[in-house]
Amino acid sequence: MYLKCVFLALFLFVSHIAADDFEETLSHLKPKTTSKTQEDAVLGLIKRSIPNGYKFFLVKVDPNFGPSGKETFQVQKSTTGFVKIVGTTGVAAATGLNYYLKYYCNVQISWEFSQANYLPQNLPEIDVTITLNDRFRYYQNVCTTSYSFVWWQWEDWEKHIDWMALNSFNLILASTGQEAIWERTYKKFNLTQEDVDEHFTGPAFLSWLRMGNMRGWGGPLSSAWHERSIKLQKQILTRMRSFGMLAVLPAFAGHLPRAFKRIYPEAKMTKMDAWNDFNDTYCCPYLLEPTEALFIRIGEAFMKEVCRKKCAMPV
Repeated sequence: MYLKCVFLALFLFVSHIAADDFEETLSHLKPKTTSKTQEDAVLGLIKRSIPNGYKFFLVKVDPNFGPSGKETFQVQKSTTGFVKIVGTTGVAAATGLNYYLKYYCNVQISWEFSQANYLPQNLPEIDVTITLNDRFRYYQNVCTTSYSFVWWQWEDWEKHIDWMALNSFNLILASTGQEAIWERTYKKFNLTQEDVDEHFTGPAFLSWLRMGNMRGWGGPLSSAWHERSIKLQKQILTRMRSFGMLAVLPAFAGHLPRAFKRIYPEAKMTKMDAWNDFNDTYCCPYLLEPTEALFIRIGEAFMKEVCRKKCAMPV
C-alpha cells in the first residue's frame, strides 16, 4: 500500500508540473555527446540499415536548429541531389530518416525485419521540417528485460538501439548488469557470498527479483555472467549516448536480501508477501523503510558503484 501511495504522489506531481516550470525541473537533462559524435552515430545507422543506399544520405546535427527546447528534424532532397537530414540531436536526425523511409520510400525497419533492400532506385523528392511534440520519449519497462532481452548479445542490442533511434526514443531504461553492482554493494554491508547467492535469481527471472517478487529461483548468478553483463552494459550505454539518448540507470528501491534482517535487526523493514504461490525458499525478500538511515546509506553506496562501473561517459 505504501508503494502505491508513493507512485500516486509521483504521478500527481509530474501531472501538475506547469509548462512554465519545465525549465526549472527537467530541461537541464540534455545529451552531453558532441554533435559530431551524434552525426557519426546516425551515419553508422544508415550504413547498417541501408547498406546499398547510404552514400546518398548526408547528416548534420545542430542543437540550435528549430524552436528552443524542442527537437526538430528536416529532410530535403531535390531532383538530382542527396537526401539531406538535419536534426537537433542524433535521435531527431534518425527520426527524420525513418520518416523519409516509411512515408516516402515505403520502407519499414522493425525489430526483426527490414525492407531496406526495397529502397526505390530513384529516391523521392522531399522538403519537410517537423518539430516533435514531446521533449522526452521514454522507452522500456522492467519486465521486458526477462521477456525479450535476457539472452541478447551485442549484435542484437546494436540493431535494437538503431530501431530506438529511428523511432524517436531518447529516454531509455538501461538496467543490464546491475546485479554485479548489487553484489559489490551488498558485500560492503557485510553480506557473505552465500547470502548474495541465496538472493539472486537466474538470468531469466531478474525482472521479478528487481521488483521484490521472488529471490533465488534459478540462481545463483555466476561471475562470468556478471562480467559479460557489465561489458555489454558499457557497450549499450556508449551507443545510446552516441545518438544523444539519455540512459535511465537503476537506483535503490528498497528491496533487500533476507540477510539484511539478520545483520541489521533494528532497521525497520517489512517482509514481502508471497508472490504467485512461491514458497518461503523463493519468496518474500524484505522492503526497507525509506525513512531509515540505512536506506540512504545503501542508496548512496549503490549509486557510487553504478557510476564507477557503468558511467564510461557522463550520465
